[in-house]
Amino acid sequence: MDKPVIVGDVGGTNARLAIAKRLSNGKIDLTHVGIKPVEEFRSLEAALENWLVDIEEKPKNAVFALAGVTGSDEVRFTNSDWVVSASKIKEIFGLDSVLLVNDFAAQAMAIPATKDNAFEVINKGKPIDGAPKVILGPGTGLGMAGLVQTNDGYRVMPTEGGHQAFAPRSDIEREILKILASAFDNVTFEHVVSGPGLLRIYKCLGTIRGEHTPFDTPPEIGEAAANLSSQLAVDAAKTLSLMLATFCANAVLALGAQGGCVIAGGVAEQLSKFIATDDFLERFKNIGVMSNYVRDVPLLRNTDKYAALRGAAMFAQ
Repeated sequence: MDKPVIVGDVGGTNARLAIAKRLSNGKIDLTHVGIKPVEEFRSLEAALENWLVDIEEKPKNAVFALAGVTGSDEVRFTNSDWVVSASKIKEIFGLDSVLLVNDFAAQAMAIPATKDNAFEVINKGKPIDGAPKVILGPGTGLGMAGLVQTNDGYRVMPTEGGHQAFAPRSDIEREILKILASAFDNVTFEHVVSGPGLLRIYKCLGTIRGEHTPFDTPPEIGEAAANLSSQLAVDAAKTLSLMLATFCANAVLALGAQGGCVIAGGVAEQLSKFIATDDFLERFKNIGVMSNYVRDVPLLRNTDKYAALRGAAMFAQ
């Protein structure tokens, strides 16, 4: 990627946009970063048009990381009503090329493009050389992808692992599953390990305990948990974090990711104090007969909120 490229990280809540350029050290520099709330725009094209107004020299190539299944010209989102067409964007904005990639494929490609000091170490571990890494995390949904280093770079394995059936590991989690099973035919990890999942857990705990649940949005619950102003919100955050630890261990087993597990996503950022804990690590490491398989797997959290933008830029190479 010798020339600047437009990059986007588009989820169910926000569209993050920037101009990216690769530096001589292989890292990615971002400029003109803009965050456009999805609910304020009818389409990605509208958000792009609004963002490009302030940019004089517009790059001719673009890569967008999207929270949906990619691989065709058109992508429909899992958690919003936006539909993105590469050919339509290319035509409207006069671009030479437009590439659509999965958002967690971009999170995976961001790993080699991210500075080491951006990773919070939860479990130092002992990575096995050449083994895959898994990158996952909660946001509006729950993303997951694998990353393998090859002789000529990196290969990403996009997945829809967040839609695996939810597997509870405690009495309270089993009670939550029982409540959610009345609303969903198939309760998945994304139903609980995500922003909407935090709200569901909070409401379920209120029902189980017979307590009032005054908060009605994930950000309200996350904020109350982070500042310790509501015990119910704190308990919801702790419960979600343990479910995330289970998902991390499952992901390592599923992908053979003894090279490391990296947690990303906005929800993980807001609830970070509940992730970097002994309870989280205990849940991750102790999974019965396969505990020895995961015990020495490095477990990190990528604190770079623009990681997916950097990862998208890596695809431009």
